[in-house]
Amino acid sequence: MDTLTPFQTVGPFLSIGLRAGIDARAASLAGSPIVIRGRLLDGAGEGIPDGVLEWWHPSFPAMQRTLTEDDGGFVLETVKPGGLQAAEGEGQAPHLAVRVLARGVLTQYVTRVYFADEAQANAGDRILALVPESRRQTIVASPCGVNEYRFDVIVQL
Repeated sequence: MDTLTPFQTVGPFLSIGLRAGIDARAASLAGSPIVIRGRLLDGAGEGIPDGVLEWWHPSFPAMQRTLTEDDGGFVLETVKPGGLQAAEGEGQAPHLAVRVLARGVLTQYVTRVYFADEAQANAGDRILALVPESRRQTIVASPCGVNEYRFDVIVQL
């Protein structure tokens, strides 16, 4: 007899409960509109069909949610964030914070998304510098069209 682990018992209720809570406030923000397309993937490269990604602008009081499709795909329409200047004079490159919620995730996973076309700003970002160089590409969105980026989120449970 197969038994479910605690990670398997969360079920599809996550996206059902959050579907009505999509926040459109960020759509009214001033800035250059961008689109981020990607997939939420498990460690084996399979799409997670009922995930939720919450996107936070570090300099705006707004959050957006995207829900994943059957193949784990998502599309975010937002504005490109600007960089942040810290009080100590050190800056942060333009980025978004992302919270990942999905079946089997009993806590939250949080990461950042930087932009490959912000190489100079990325080079001076002290937080991005903490990520080993061999892993940095996992949190950098690549341009794939005019004002469009590709970013996949890989969850290893």
